[in-house]
Amino acid sequence: SERKFNVQQWLERSDEKIPPNHIILVTVFNAKFPINVEVIYKVCNIVGRVKRIVCFERMNVTQCMVEFETLESASKARSSLHGCDIYNNCCTMKVEYSKMESLVVRENNAMSWDFTNGEPEG
Repeated sequence: SERKFNVQQWLERSDEKIPPNHIILVTVFNAKFPINVEVIYKVCNIVGRVKRIVCFERMNVTQCMVEFETLESASKARSSLHGCDIYNNCCTMKVEYSKMESLVVRENNAMSWDFTNGEPEG
């Protein structure tokens, strides 16, 4: 049987029934490098202002919730980052709207960060 991984199939989004949201769910496939707040922030902050990030692992797959300041930034991230690689030929991102209405960051560390608290004004 064909056991080869099908990227196109994996990139099929299942968020059609989820209303557009300012929080996105980023699933990272083929994560050969550690994926943390810093990495995801660099990728997402190009698109729009990021408020909060929470990263977690589920069945050996890294997922990150990213809360943007605006819905516009989140939908831009959903369309522009989907299917992109964070690093060359690995760490491919699947980007969907999240069902979450808000993100709770209990503490700022490598896997979760609230950029609205004590963020340097610039």
